[in-house]
Amino acid sequence: MRLNQLQDFIAVAEHGSIRAGARARDVSAPALTKSIRQLEEELHVPLLTRTTRGVVLSRYGEAFLRRARLIATEARKASDEMRQMLGARNGVVRVGATGGPAHLLLPAVLTRFRAQHPDVLVCIDSGVYPMHLDDLRAGVMDMAVSPVPDEGIEREFTCEPLYNNDSVVVAHREHPLRHARRLRELVGSDWVLTGQRMQGPGAAILDAFREHDLPLPRVAVRCDTIGMIQSLLQDRHLLCMLPRQLVPGQLAAAGLVPLPIEDPLPSHRVSLIYRADSPMTPVAAQFATQLRREVHYLTHLPDSPLRRPA
Repeated sequence: MRLNQLQDFIAVAEHGSIRAGARARDVSAPALTKSIRQLEEELHVPLLTRTTRGVVLSRYGEAFLRRARLIATEARKASDEMRQMLGARNGVVRVGATGGPAHLLLPAVLTRFRAQHPDVLVCIDSGVYPMHLDDLRAGVMDMAVSPVPDEGIEREFTCEPLYNNDSVVVAHREHPLRHARRLRELVGSDWVLTGQRMQGPGAAILDAFREHDLPLPRVAVRCDTIGMIQSLLQDRHLLCMLPRQLVPGQLAAAGLVPLPIEDPLPSHRVSLIYRADSPMTPVAAQFATQLRREVHYLTHLPDSPLRRPA
């Protein structure tokens, strides 16, 4: 089994046909067909099923694709690491970040990192942590900065705590319930949910209502993009539970305010997450160091957004 065979197979799987995969790999279609046929013969299983519309993965192909992507990614990282150890400072760093950490940490981190490594491409992927874990597991993402559920995540990942993500209920300052002090006053309201799951980070409001034996909130919109949530909350009848650290800046400027809820609200630990069994490339490790330094700096500011209110 050769690396180029894996790359040929990945290209066909991602592009949906031999012809498109050959174009992506800059080889002829017959050469690509031969490469994959040899791979199937070596594995003793069919990886692709040919149809009139192209090719689809067999169940063997779906399982093999996960391994192939990981091998190809690790090979690329190994090559990048050797070049960077020899002095090269280009390459790619891919980071997953949920809305809170993305707005709180990444602007300053990117400014400093770019000043030191102007030739490194930094790719920021939004989304919620289950999506990040899939990409981390596949080796295509170097690290993620995200709140994690109370039960933690799989042991294959290192989960390095950074700060506590305290929750507040946010609404437009003209929302009719903006002065509510108890969650029970919000029963029957329409909510923006920031995750796809029914509990944990992104679904903190559902957890809060369950904790207080209240009917589950009515979810009107699911959205994990802070900019879009900011626009959605211009509707005077929508509520959202968001990290407290986001409120004083951009959200306040958009006319959004935290409700003075006195009931205890969920808090999740924001962590730096990366694969435990695969070292980062040198430039990715330096990006992670900048993240840690930014958290340390913010934590020690007198009016730090990471400090919990007294």
